[in-house]
Amino acid sequence: MKIAGATKDQWLAHLESTHPADIEMGLGRVTQVAQTLELFKPAPVVIVVGGTNGKGTTTALLGQLLAEKGLTSACYNSPHIHQYNERINRRDSATSARLSTDDELCQAFAAIEQARGDISLTYFEFGTLAALWQIQQWQVDVALLEVGLGGRLDAVNIVDTDLAIVTSVGLDHQDWLGDTLDLIGMEKAGIARANKPLICGQLNAPKGFVDAANSLQANTLYQGKDFFISSKDPLSLKNSGWRLEMGGDSIILPQGHIPYFNIASAIAGLRAINLLPDGEGIKKAVSNTRVAGRLSYYPCEYNGLPVTFILDVAHNAQAAEFLSEQLKTCNVGVLAMLADKNPATVVAALPQIDCWHLAGLQGYRGQSSKALHSRIESSGCDKKLSCHDTVKHAMIASLQAIYESSGDEKSDSNEILIIGSFLTVSAAEQALSSIEGLSQTSTSTIEK
Repeated sequence: MKIAGATKDQWLAHLESTHPADIEMGLGRVTQVAQTLELFKPAPVVIVVGGTNGKGTTTALLGQLLAEKGLTSACYNSPHIHQYNERINRRDSATSARLSTDDELCQAFAAIEQARGDISLTYFEFGTLAALWQIQQWQVDVALLEVGLGGRLDAVNIVDTDLAIVTSVGLDHQDWLGDTLDLIGMEKAGIARANKPLICGQLNAPKGFVDAANSLQANTLYQGKDFFISSKDPLSLKNSGWRLEMGGDSIILPQGHIPYFNIASAIAGLRAINLLPDGEGIKKAVSNTRVAGRLSYYPCEYNGLPVTFILDVAHNAQAAEFLSEQLKTCNVGVLAMLADKNPATVVAALPQIDCWHLAGLQGYRGQSSKALHSRIESSGCDKKLSCHDTVKHAMIASLQAIYESSGDEKSDSNEILIIGSFLTVSAAEQALSSIEGLSQTSTSTIEK
C-alpha cells in the first residue's frame, strides 16, 4: 500500500486485507512487530481489562477515577459504534476526554505498516499495535487496554501489565475459547502476571480460572472473598446505600450508571496499585461515568405517543440477565445478532419481553432475521417473533404495534429494548433520526 497521503478509510480497508482470517489466535506475529517498535510498555502504568461482559464500562470508570487522582490516561476499546476513532481515546481530566483524530490514526497505521514488513496481521492485531503506538506517543500516565477476545492469546496480552482485571466469566466466543466455564476462565485468567494484582469481579469464579491464576502466581483478589459489595440486590443499578468493603476499608458509593460489580472491580484494582483517589473523587467518578451503547435511553414521540427506546450492546446470556434485572416494565424487544452468537439464550434471559421483532445484520458474520427466527424457535421459545430485513424496519414495526394497541389511552411508559450487537446499536441510533413520525424529546441519556 502507498503510505503517503492515505486516508483513514483507505487504511481501514488495508487492515481488512492484510490477513486472510479475521481471527487467528496467537501472539507470535504481534510480538515481533511490537518488539521492533518497543511497544510492550506504552505508558508507565499499564492496566489490562478482560471478561465476558463489563470491559467497556470498567475501563471508562478507571479513566474517570484516574482523572480524579490527577493522572492522564489513554484507553483502547473495541469494537466501535459509529467510527473507528472511538477505539482510542485520551483523558486529561475528569471533564476532558477526546477521541483519536484521523491524522493520528493514519500516522499510527503507517508506523505499524512500516514495522511489520512481510508479517501478516489480522485486522484486530494491526489495530491493537496501532493503539499501543498512539498511546506511547501521547505520553500519558496510564494505559487502559480492553482485551478483545479471551485473554491468554489476545493481541493485547503482549504488554507488560501492572494490573489485570477480569470483570466476569461467562459463556461466549465458545468456538475459540472452549465450551465450559472452566476452559473460558482459564483463557481469561491468562492476562495475569506473576506477583502483580489480578482482580476477579466474578462471584464464585470457575475452577479453571482459579487454577490458571494460581499457576501464573498472580496476586489475585476475588469479589466475595477479598472485596465485598453490600446491597439487597447486587445486580441492580437502582438501589441506594451501596457499600464496598475491602482490606478493612468501607466506601459508601453513590448511585451509578454502570453495574456495581464493575464499579467494585475498578476500585479494587486501583486500590491494589495505590492509584485510587479519595472518597470524594470516587463518588464523582462513579456519578460521572456513562458509556455509549450501555443502557442508553432515548425518550421519543411517535405520532404523539410517548415511547422510550433502550439501546444496549448485550449479545450473550450473562449481559441479558443483567438487563432483565433493570427493565421490569419493558415487554417489547428488537433483536439483531451476529451469526456466531446464541440468540436463544439471550431471549430466554429476558422473560419479560413478550414480543421480539427480529432484524437482519449485513456482513460475513451477519445473519438474516429468518435465520435468527429459526434458531430461536428451535429452542422451544413460545414468544411472539416477527422478521424484518433491517433494524430500522424492526423499529418501525415495533412502534406501529405499540401505537395500534394503545388505542385512545396514550401511556407514557412504552419502552422498546434494542439489543444484540454494537452493529445493532449503531443501526438503531442512525434510524432514530429517519423514521417518519418519530422525534426525540430529549438527547440520549444513560439511565440508572
